[in-house]
Amino acid sequence: MVAELRKIGKTTMQSSTQYNRIAVVLHWLMALMIVLLLFVGSQILEPMANSNPEKLIPLQGHSILGVITGLLLILRYLNIKLRGKPHPASEKGSKMGNMANWAHKLIYVLIIAVIASGMTMAIEADFASIFAGTSVIPENFNHLTTRLAHGIFTKLLVLVLLIHIGAALYHQFVVKDHLLRRMRLKRFN
Repeated sequence: MVAELRKIGKTTMQSSTQYNRIAVVLHWLMALMIVLLLFVGSQILEPMANSNPEKLIPLQGHSILGVITGLLLILRYLNIKLRGKPHPASEKGSKMGNMANWAHKLIYVLIIAVIASGMTMAIEADFASIFAGTSVIPENFNHLTTRLAHGIFTKLLVLVLLIHIGAALYHQFVVKDHLLRRMRLKRFN
C-alpha cells in the first residue's frame, strides 16, 4: 500500500516544477523555527549566566523548539519520500545540480547533528531534573563535550544555510530562473 502511494505521489510530483504544499509549509516553518532557535541560543541563552534564574524558561523553550524542529524534519522527509520531489532545478548530473543535491543533504545532516547534540547535552546535563526543579543548572555547560559539538554543528549549519540562501537569491535575481517559485504555496503554470 505504502509503495503504491509512494509511486503515485512520485509520478504526480515528478511532473511538477514546484514542491507540494505540505513540503512548502514544512520548509518555511522549519526555516522560521531554525531562525528562532539560533536567535534564542546566541542572543538570549549564550550571554545569560547559568546562575540567572530567568535562564530556565528560555532554556526550556529552546529545548522544546529543538525537539519540534526534529519532528518537523522527520515529517518533511516522510512527505518527500511519499509524495516525491519536483524535477531538479538544474540538469541532473550537472555541476550545479550535484552541488545543490549535496548542499541539501548537508543541511539535513547538520540539522540532525545540531538537534542530536542538543538532546545529548540535555541528557548529559540532566535537563529533566533541572526542568522538574529537583536540580539546578550547572555553573556552565563548557565542561560538556556535547556543548562543544552543539556549538560547532550550529556554526556549520549557519554557514551552510547562508550559502543556501545566497544560492537561492543568486538564482532568483541574477540567473532569473524563478527558483523561489518552487517553494511557494501559490501554484503557477
